[in-house]
Amino acid sequence: MDTADPLLFWKIRAEVYRLLAGLFSDPPDDRLLGVMRHPGFLTEWPLGRGQPDVERGLARLAAVLPAVRPEELRREFWDLFGTLGPAAAPPWQSVYLDREGALMGEETLRVRALYARFGLEAEQALAVTDDHIAVQLAFLGELSRQTAECLEGGDEAGARELVDGQRECLEDHLLRWADRFVDKVEAASVTGFYAGVARMTLGLFRSDVLLLREWLTELAQT
Repeated sequence: MDTADPLLFWKIRAEVYRLLAGLFSDPPDDRLLGVMRHPGFLTEWPLGRGQPDVERGLARLAAVLPAVRPEELRREFWDLFGTLGPAAAPPWQSVYLDREGALMGEETLRVRALYARFGLEAEQALAVTDDHIAVQLAFLGELSRQTAECLEGGDEAGARELVDGQRECLEDHLLRWADRFVDKVEAASVTGFYAGVARMTLGLFRSDVLLLREWLTELAQT
């Protein structure tokens, strides 16, 4: 994606992260599958293009989207992320990074503290805590939206703080465990849909953190 238009870039980035947060919160319904099956959805995917994991994930999705059914994805979602029982691919940071691998431990509190610094609080739902991947994706989407607002209002200092918060979320949280999470998703994904989504998401993290570092360097020089 061309980042020559900063406002457009941050607005699209916010929508992408909101979409991914939704996919890791609930299985897609017929309406969303219809959107994803649109010919331009994958071919014109706007972020992370050229990054190997992004391309692998998009190719996997292109192969499975035409035939996959919502009921198959509901079952896969439940099996992978533990909605109705043990999770084949636990979506919580604490499972991978806390010494005892327990929910609501030190890692959960670290993520919660990051949200609090930006005046945000995770929406609590059944089986979802602050360190759930969907909540962290939603955080990145919200800070992207706020970054666009700051740039539109000429608040470069505010934009810099928001960009650094996103970098921190990626470097200090998601990228410390997402590779293991994705490996588990790929091993257990029956339809291949969530294998594609997860691999593409990991690639986006890897490409995005480099982009955010570049943005911070550029903002520091202005």
